[in-house]
Amino acid sequence: MNVRLALNDPAGPEVSDRDMTYLIEEIRDLDVLSLEHPSAEQAPQGTRAGEPVLYTSLLLGLAGAPVLRALIALSQDWLARRNSGTIEIKHGDHVLRVTHTGRADQKAAIEAFIAHAMRDSADG
Repeated sequence: MNVRLALNDPAGPEVSDRDMTYLIEEIRDLDVLSLEHPSAEQAPQGTRAGEPVLYTSLLLGLAGAPVLRALIALSQDWLARRNSGTIEIKHGDHVLRVTHTGRADQKAAIEAFIAHAMRDSADG
């Protein structure tokens, strides 16, 4: 299962890019199959030419739902510790936005996102 994780920080793209290095250290502890951090010159897959990129992103290969669930939990915890920013996790056409506030309604969104990702992975 391939996902794109994007970090957006209100302090700007430079802070996002710097902080992504700290997030990568924690993600490496998960059971990821692949991790790619595109350079600033490479726009994330799916963006149009001239579209502003206000975040830094990772392309991740995950072994399945347990690793996706762990990635989402890690993202929530990491943002809560920073007390700022948003992480978007994209699989196919589905996007999950995780914020530092940890709203109660995120649980349902997380479960729906994981269900879609598993269904899409089984189809592909």
